[in-house]
Amino acid sequence: MLPEEPIMKQACVEAIAQTLGRQPKADELKNIEDRIKEAVRDVHRKNAREGKTGIPDAQTYMEAAELVRQRVVHDVYKKRQRVAQNALAISRVTDTLDANIPPEQQTPANLQQFIFAGRRTKIFGKDPDINVTSAEELATGAYQDWSRQLSAEMLKAGDDVRKFFEQSKALGEQRFRSFFDQQAAKSAQLQILKELYGEDTGNPQAKKIAKVWSDVTSRARQEMNDNGFDIGLRDDWHLPYVDDADFIRNAGRDEWLASLPLAEQAKARLSGRQPPIEFARQAWVDDVYNTQDRSNYVNPDGSPMNDIEYRQALEAIFETKATDGANKIDPGAFMGTGGIKNRGSQSRVMAFKDAQSHFAYMERYTQQPVAGVMMSHLQSSSRDLGVVKAFGPDAARNFSLVLDRVYQRAVTGGKEVGKMNDERKMVERMFNSMAGLNGAATSSVFTSAVGGLRNLMTSAMLGTSVLTATSDQAIMRANAQALGFDRNGMRLSANTLRNLFNGDAKRANAELGLLVDSHAAVVSKMGGFDLSRGITGWFAEKTLKWSGLIAMDRANKASFGLLMYKNIGELTRKFKTLDEVKGSDKTILANKGWSNEDWAIMAAAELRPMTTAGHMGMTPDAIYAVPDEVITNIMADRIAQVRAGSDTALAALGDMSPERLKRMKEAFDAEAEQTITRMVRNARAEAAQKLLGITHGEMTSAVTTATGLDTYARDDAGQLLKSFMLFKTTPFAGFRQLVNRSKDLDTVPAIKFLASYIAGTTLAGMFANQMNSLLTGNDPLDMTKPTTWVQALLKGGSFGIYGDFLFQDHTQYGSSIAATIGGPVLSFAEQLTKLLITNPQKALQGEDTSFGADALKTARMITPFANLWYAKAITNHLILQQLQEMANPGYNDRVRDRAQREFNTTSWWEPGDTAPRRAPDLGKAVGN
Repeated sequence: MLPEEPIMKQACVEAIAQTLGRQPKADELKNIEDRIKEAVRDVHRKNAREGKTGIPDAQTYMEAAELVRQRVVHDVYKKRQRVAQNALAISRVTDTLDANIPPEQQTPANLQQFIFAGRRTKIFGKDPDINVTSAEELATGAYQDWSRQLSAEMLKAGDDVRKFFEQSKALGEQRFRSFFDQQAAKSAQLQILKELYGEDTGNPQAKKIAKVWSDVTSRARQEMNDNGFDIGLRDDWHLPYVDDADFIRNAGRDEWLASLPLAEQAKARLSGRQPPIEFARQAWVDDVYNTQDRSNYVNPDGSPMNDIEYRQALEAIFETKATDGANKIDPGAFMGTGGIKNRGSQSRVMAFKDAQSHFAYMERYTQQPVAGVMMSHLQSSSRDLGVVKAFGPDAARNFSLVLDRVYQRAVTGGKEVGKMNDERKMVERMFNSMAGLNGAATSSVFTSAVGGLRNLMTSAMLGTSVLTATSDQAIMRANAQALGFDRNGMRLSANTLRNLFNGDAKRANAELGLLVDSHAAVVSKMGGFDLSRGITGWFAEKTLKWSGLIAMDRANKASFGLLMYKNIGELTRKFKTLDEVKGSDKTILANKGWSNEDWAIMAAAELRPMTTAGHMGMTPDAIYAVPDEVITNIMADRIAQVRAGSDTALAALGDMSPERLKRMKEAFDAEAEQTITRMVRNARAEAAQKLLGITHGEMTSAVTTATGLDTYARDDAGQLLKSFMLFKTTPFAGFRQLVNRSKDLDTVPAIKFLASYIAGTTLAGMFANQMNSLLTGNDPLDMTKPTTWVQALLKGGSFGIYGDFLFQDHTQYGSSIAATIGGPVLSFAEQLTKLLITNPQKALQGEDTSFGADALKTARMITPFANLWYAKAITNHLILQQLQEMANPGYNDRVRDRAQREFNTTSWWEPGDTAPRRAPDLGKAVGN
């Protein structure tokens, strides 16, 4: 211990006691010596940053003592806050479960609905919709709220500011750029980063972006701290330090490969081998050595690190990053610390000296641009906030506690142990996925290859899926009917068209929080699977975007969101309390986890115009505009309890002198008023974010979306299961949503909903099938045949994307039943088997082979952009069919004959012809 530390320790304890009004408890003073040492280091760092030298040790220790006092007192209050919030969260989850499902009937699977929206235990049979806002919806609400604030404040700062940010973000995310685009992207991103660091670039747009970012993240930090997080305000925080463990482990790989003999070098490149860890560590440390602010690297006694100590510190940082923190794990130690509440509070062990150094590091060790890191930070923070709002600050521990209780009661109550174990594992995977506790994905060559194959199949097969998206309109109408929505002149189709082509409508939707992030839309259409990096991911993403599917998805969702805002607004005018809503025919919408305070705050808000047609609705900004005094009146009972609790706590301290009593009462009253201010602020944000989260939850039901699916094992087996589920997750999600919505309704409304859903999606499926037939070069399908309508049913309601695979030419005319049902991966495996095994066997037996044709059919299944709807006929006839004929003479004739013989299919553009021979025979559609 340093000479002054005993004196400083006693001074700290006395100061802490003076502030708390009592002697601090032992656990509150735990590790105070370590706190003092850390405070001394922090004071030294601060003085170094400010250029202060020659500060007397006594002054340093005084500042450190004051810092420790502040931190201990802060920790006491934070602990008190977290204890209360944890107790409330556990009670809330338990009470909600008991209110919806009798305790003896509860099973672990019932907790699904607390994690992800719309999840039920049973597909068939009685399984109630629990009246709760899921962690997923709360997270979505927070992200949409923060991102819409960012968008709105940039637009308020000037349209040129918003455009500069969007353009720099788009340029930064481009995977293939010209030299000039590369330079423009670097310049824009670096200018934003420099302004975030407080470095003047002379670019007013970048400066305003930095100011807006600071304001939005400050509000987000405050909101997270209000909910139990402990994120300090750091003067040197600019942007999260984001890097990729794979890139770090591959540091210096090119230099290492160059040092190998040619044969071994080729083998290492092909297998994707990483350099030895010692080589990578040396290369990474060398890269980082001159980028850091050395004033942040100090020894326990506060002295600056010398070069050797500094290098050792960087090597330790490398170990943590390269192993995803595995080197910090004490083998056998309990890891369930419920640490979600502490995310964002950890000191950033790296500290770049300036923006240029930070930017150079990002270019080498992450693929995200500056703007992308900003949005990712909001997304990850909102995810953590959603989980903590749902399960309390110690979310992991609280969730495990509730899960253990439900599991134990179910097992002791006679339920099948094996089934309960399976349910327990399932909801644990769901929670870990939602909470970001699944760990890092593996990065083996196999993982990259399988992920790349999924991407290629997506690009090759989903080019016509935008035609299937026409069924979304029917699903939206059916869901609006089920929810009891009144359209009153607001047409879903008209809003969709406006959202597609009107820039003002798109900007308005962004400010309303209804514009789904384009990357999130891509992931949802991929079946909930994220894109792997590299060119194959670019192929998949561009296919979905260039086909128009992503634009259609975002436009449809925003259209339904507008209708939702409109109807919620009208309901708050008609029903002033939540109980009144629950007593009406709007029970589905009422049972979404709103609190009485949420509804009262929305009822007090003024409706706002949302469209150029003047449609009024409930919006987040309308809720944020509700005055503090109105919310204070709504929360009067809770506020009175807080003030009474403060008086009770003061009385519990016992007799004291009048002077001390006055001082302590002022302190307790101040804390109570701070608590009340926080409660009012939280209530407003809670209502706005529930509006956003619940609306987005219904948007994903109305426009079928696969969410919450990242629960696969992070190993090779998980990759295989992902591949098997390709194109199936969205149909499964749609079927689940269809059944759940039907179960929520009484018999007659359920029949009406199903009739509307099935009829509408079947008609949309028929339209998609007929368009596909014409674009392929075939005449329309005969609608007088029942099989045609069965195909339309499969193509429509929720089966659409899988239907895009089912009705591919190469599927319909070449795959076995098992491969067709198994999906694209099994179909590809079957085709590959024909090519590499069946053909060689035939050759050895002297039989005719079809190497060329099978090779082309196999290649067609993974050829990017081969199925884009507007180029499909030309690609098929002028390229693919010509190659097939060259590889296997007579192939196109056989395909035509089989299609006519087995499927009665005729063509207006015959297979193998380079030009159409006639116009489509539209009479075929009605059996002529």
